[in-house]
Amino acid sequence: MEPALRPLTALRARRRERVLADQMHLFVAEMGAHVRAGRTLAQALGEVADDLPEPICSAVRSADAAMLLGAPPAEALALVGGESAGVVAAAVSAQLRAGGDLASLLDGLAETLLEREAQRRAAAVLTAQARATGRMVAAMPVVAVGGLAVIDRAAFAALVASPVGVAAVLVSGGLTAAGLVIVRRMAAVA
Repeated sequence: MEPALRPLTALRARRRERVLADQMHLFVAEMGAHVRAGRTLAQALGEVADDLPEPICSAVRSADAAMLLGAPPAEALALVGGESAGVVAAAVSAQLRAGGDLASLLDGLAETLLEREAQRRAAAVLTAQARATGRMVAAMPVVAVGGLAVIDRAAFAALVASPVGVAAVLVSGGLTAAGLVIVRRMAAVA
């Protein structure tokens, strides 16, 4: 893959993961409904994909194909993707070993996943101001140096021609980048 496309590919993958996480409760609720209707876990996994939107529909079809090829249910469910799929796979695996009401387990998981997404969104809203401030503060030095280049070319030329000026720009850029990383980590929503 070309280096120029890596950020776009990474962004696309993050968006897909976010959409999968948003849709995971739908998948689990549908699985619970199918199991409650008397289907086995394998049958439910095979039939539930038709009732789901993309991209989780494709992920469920891949999990179904893996189960049809002999993968254990936990491994197949983990193929749906994301952290939530791992939670679902672990819960189903534990239930299959210990026994119990699979439909109730899936219903409870669906509610928990829905609540978890609501909390993640609320946290993202509460940290939006900090993230926006971090981006604005990080952009200020770039805008200032760009403005200097436009307004006073002689001063800009002196800045980039002087070793002290270049060092000051590099140190400023490094500190700005470090500050942006710190703000992102402080405002990160898991």
